[in-house]
Amino acid sequence: MKKIVSLVSVCLGLINCFPLGESLAATGYSIGFVGPKTGSAAATGAAFQEGIELALDVLKEKGGVYSKISVIAEDTAGVPEKAAAAFEKLATKERVNMIVGESHSSCALAEIELAERYQVPFMVIEAWADAIMEKKYPMVFREGPSNSSVVSNAIAPFISAKEGGQKFKNVVIVAENSDWGKGISALTAKALDAAKVPYSLVQIDAKAKDFYNELNQIKEKNPDLIVAFIYSFGLHTLIAQAAEIGVTPGALILDGAGPPSLWPEYWSNVKAAGEKELHLTSMHESVQPNAEAKLFFSRYQKKFGKAPSDYKSRSSYIAILLAAEAIAAAAKKKPEFSGVDLVQALENVKFKGPTGTVQFGTKKGTPEYHQWNPPMLIGQWQNQKQIIVYPKKLARGSIMR
Repeated sequence: MKKIVSLVSVCLGLINCFPLGESLAATGYSIGFVGPKTGSAAATGAAFQEGIELALDVLKEKGGVYSKISVIAEDTAGVPEKAAAAFEKLATKERVNMIVGESHSSCALAEIELAERYQVPFMVIEAWADAIMEKKYPMVFREGPSNSSVVSNAIAPFISAKEGGQKFKNVVIVAENSDWGKGISALTAKALDAAKVPYSLVQIDAKAKDFYNELNQIKEKNPDLIVAFIYSFGLHTLIAQAAEIGVTPGALILDGAGPPSLWPEYWSNVKAAGEKELHLTSMHESVQPNAEAKLFFSRYQKKFGKAPSDYKSRSSYIAILLAAEAIAAAAKKKPEFSGVDLVQALENVKFKGPTGTVQFGTKKGTPEYHQWNPPMLIGQWQNQKQIIVYPKKLARGSIMR
């Protein structure tokens, strides 16, 4: 698709290092990245950018074709219309080889249509809705969780006391009215039915300023667990107000998204109410299953002077390195390759990364087609420290009630 030529060295490791509107078509291979730099999930965008910068450092060190790969990041702000415009710009104006990223399912659902239209491979990393992969588009991959896998491999067994989870007797599911929220709450409800765990479902508008009405209704139900599917600062509001009116500590809260519990504003927004809150994650410095995981943590610590907390920094790191492997494989066969060539490379790649060996399913018509699910963990805030409490084989502490 593009000839390999020397890349201006100063641009290695930078995001959007070219002037706005200037294409990278004449300077090497390029990966587009879509995600929220602004909006309610801007903290996720910041974590994504950290991972991109770390990955670009690795590519620079590897040299050869890898050092000629650049990243152009576009802001979606978590809004489908902005996401579609960002994706189209990357595909048509910037003419990137492939696009990775995303954390909002509603945005990804708009973007996959453009991936097929323009025949640009798109690797979703943190948008979980099952609908994203249901159309089985050849140009669409997901190297990240699906709602189904998160529920079946983490949430449902945790609630039903499997693999070191706890048996909860009365659960309330609180879900935002988004594609992701409606999808994952329905799957959770179905799983709890199968496990014979009593539950009720409350739908909310994540942009609401308060949830007192909903929480008073929840208080009357006297739950021992609230599963919150809220991907915004609304989660912080729910936690703070639940403590204010006495829903907690009688009930534990499980953040079914994860990142809002790890955002920098968490403790300033929730204060003492944040203690004992449970949350999904796929990363913790105490759980390093292989050498690649240890390398990621050491690289992050060296570059940013702190330990990583938001697992989405690692998600983008993996995505860029995985995309680079596919580009290198396609370029080895022919320097000017098509989107179809790159799809074939992605289907054949076996990438050994911090979460295990990534390999996409290739059997068309199955849920595994172009999908790879990373393992998930559940952490709990204990004395303002994140302790992994699930699954049992990876737990670093016990659940506090």
